[in-house]
Amino acid sequence: MTTPPPPPQPGPHPVGTAGVFEDLCDARVLIVDDNRMNRNLLTALLERGGITLIDQAEDGQDALTRMERCKPDLILLDLMMPRMDGFEMCRHLRADPRWKSLPVLVQSSLDRPEDRARAFIAGATDYITKPVSAVELLARVRIQLRKRAMLRDLERYHSRTESELALARAMQTRMLPGPDRLAALEEATGIAIQAHFAPSSELGGDFWGVSRLPDGGVGVYLVDFSGHGVGASLNTFRLDAICRQIGGTGLSPAEFLAAVNRRLCGLLPSGQFATMLSGVIDPAAGLFTYASAGSTAPMMWHPGDGGPRLGDGSGLPLGLLPSADYENRRLAMPPGARLFLYSDAAIEIPTRSGEGHGILGEDGLAALFARRLRETPDGDLLSGLLDDLAATGPIDDDLTALLLTRRR
Repeated sequence: MTTPPPPPQPGPHPVGTAGVFEDLCDARVLIVDDNRMNRNLLTALLERGGITLIDQAEDGQDALTRMERCKPDLILLDLMMPRMDGFEMCRHLRADPRWKSLPVLVQSSLDRPEDRARAFIAGATDYITKPVSAVELLARVRIQLRKRAMLRDLERYHSRTESELALARAMQTRMLPGPDRLAALEEATGIAIQAHFAPSSELGGDFWGVSRLPDGGVGVYLVDFSGHGVGASLNTFRLDAICRQIGGTGLSPAEFLAAVNRRLCGLLPSGQFATMLSGVIDPAAGLFTYASAGSTAPMMWHPGDGGPRLGDGSGLPLGLLPSADYENRRLAMPPGARLFLYSDAAIEIPTRSGEGHGILGEDGLAALFARRLRETPDGDLLSGLLDDLAATGPIDDDLTALLLTRRR
């Protein structure tokens, strides 16, 4: 039996009056109790507290049939009932994804510790013993409903954030060259490109681009912003716009980097920067001419070589000094050569050796590349190399990898 509610007390917000619960007037409560008098007393108590959207069920089975129609924000549940008791009802609720987080406030005459433990194991959120104190019950209902409201706000925020992140991911993916564009590029120039892009979180700070040049060459660049996530991804949109504006001006790779750097220095917040490699493949000359702003070292493999040749990735990162200059460097790229470009996640994988912990490094990556060339020279080289990296250790940063093959 529930203790009748006390008479109203003076003051602006007395416990048990509508003033305290006016922000919960839209809350829905389902009372589940086989005693009709108890159900009516609880209903009167809740209505006095300002909660008017109330439904009643006479046992657990009856309550489960009402859930979809009632859609309660809280259940006031008795444990000892015919047909389906409160323990079984709790288990059914928690097995349904729709009601896993629904607060269940048990009010029962069972007051042994083992009974409480059993109720909580079944899925109860809170527990009070009969005879129920009106003040205590209203206070606990208020707490649980407010928690429920905050959880719903959090779920709505999470859903909205997920939608916005999905849109940003789609936009970021559209920045990257697609399969049709790469197939057309290979047909026109003989340069085949395999690409992999995997952000470490919802969004990444890496991106890359490729273009067919008027003289028959192929321009390519790979960017890796400091950090990752939303902040780094916003910078990729900025830099992508800059690269598109400057890309058609006929600059050398070094001149291109210098122009991009001057523009980026005025946009990046202090402390943020990007590494970048920009290069041009000239099939007629058999050369890859490139410039580096602190990027990873490009790896070039020639048919007949045992392993790749490492280029020079040194240079000042973008966004630090507007007056920075960059140097054009060259690697021979005869027919059949393979050029591997990658972000630093590929070489910062932690490893274990006889001397302790370390990272894979460029030499370690080159060794994996050489082994993969021997084992699958005509197979899916990039996919196999990515498998090797995953088997080496955890990859904790955005990973971009490009394999460019000169077919003719």
